[in-house]
Amino acid sequence: MTPSRYLLIACTAAACITILLFVGAPAGRADESRSSTAKTIASTRIPQILRIEWNRGPNLPQGFQDSDGGVLGTKLITVAGFCSGGLPEDNRRKPGRYPRGFLKKGWEFDLANQRAGWQQIPDFPGEARQGLASAKVKDALYFWGGFSYTDPYCYRDGWKLSRQGDEWTWKPLPPFPWVITTPAMATVGSKIYAFGGADYNAKGFFTATDRAKNIERLGARLLVIDTEHLDRGWKELPVCPGTPRWVHACQAVGSKLFVIGGATGDTTIDGKPYGYCTVVDNWSLDTSTHKWSRLADLPVSSGNFPKSSSLVYKDRYVILPGGHQYTYVLNPDGTARDKYGKASSASPKSGLHNDVFVYDTQKDLFGRADALPIDNNLPMSVIVGNRIFLIGGETGGGIVDGEYYGHHPDLLLVGTIAEVVSPEP
Repeated sequence: MTPSRYLLIACTAAACITILLFVGAPAGRADESRSSTAKTIASTRIPQILRIEWNRGPNLPQGFQDSDGGVLGTKLITVAGFCSGGLPEDNRRKPGRYPRGFLKKGWEFDLANQRAGWQQIPDFPGEARQGLASAKVKDALYFWGGFSYTDPYCYRDGWKLSRQGDEWTWKPLPPFPWVITTPAMATVGSKIYAFGGADYNAKGFFTATDRAKNIERLGARLLVIDTEHLDRGWKELPVCPGTPRWVHACQAVGSKLFVIGGATGDTTIDGKPYGYCTVVDNWSLDTSTHKWSRLADLPVSSGNFPKSSSLVYKDRYVILPGGHQYTYVLNPDGTARDKYGKASSASPKSGLHNDVFVYDTQKDLFGRADALPIDNNLPMSVIVGNRIFLIGGETGGGIVDGEYYGHHPDLLLVGTIAEVVSPEP
């Protein structure tokens, strides 16, 4: 489920939650060359930077969303996730394809032998969940966090997946310092950086603090762990000065991290409820100096972007597929404003979007690529060479190349990427 659906659950299970915004909490050093009220890019003319030709791949074994994974060797791997059980139309068209529940299952798809289809790998060793985050270092995937609808609701355990001979092997990792779902992770050398995320307690999601209000600016915190020294555990780095967030992208290009988009937890300001808000302020961190710098804001206030072990094309472009546009934007100073710009949609009744935004890390410029053939919120997304793979997600139901796909679809989308015109460096 996505925050738009999370909000429905939070408000039906109990009264909507008030989240206190700790605006004055300590934060990392920010580049003062860009004002804290940086101007939003006009959304009227967003340049097309990349072409992406979208095609269907072999269908997933079942429908689901909010898994994570990556590519090891030639194997595209997806782990865990959730399926709602399907909309009535989903089950009429594809009975049995959308069983309800959280997943421990994982699958591999051999990019060098696609005729073999999806093959199951050993189950995830932790509790069934969605919202876990992964990072790739050398020949292994590292997973932490996630949430489910049963106690303790949110998790901090970590697991490493690697190949030992002909077998996949899971090994435990040092736990995250606190429970967390949907942080975004990025790799620089042997180090994994984890940024942001939310806490969850069956009533709602929290980014301004954890559920107990002990960890201020939860969704703006940055941590690092060195995979060559796992025994040392996680270390905190300077907190981002920007808006606390989850469902955002965090990607590494060279020695810099780029944090883009996201959403807040359920928000109330001075007694007025704003619900979940889009986060449009974006930031980079130099991992050698630990200095934060503000980037251009999103061109459209649609900020639900996939966490991913790889969303970078040509060591330059961060590709941001799909998303959701909330009614309000939350600013870094804790104030709210109306949404802006028009997000595109293949089916307006879905309430979701099919934009593909592109961020040029060399020019601090947002552009776009060809839209998705179906609205999709938070599909697992991985770039390998000139191809991008989108696994599952949340669609509201729709048709791609003549085949119907459900709300949490059994859909693999494969995009072939090319630059429109090779930009000047």
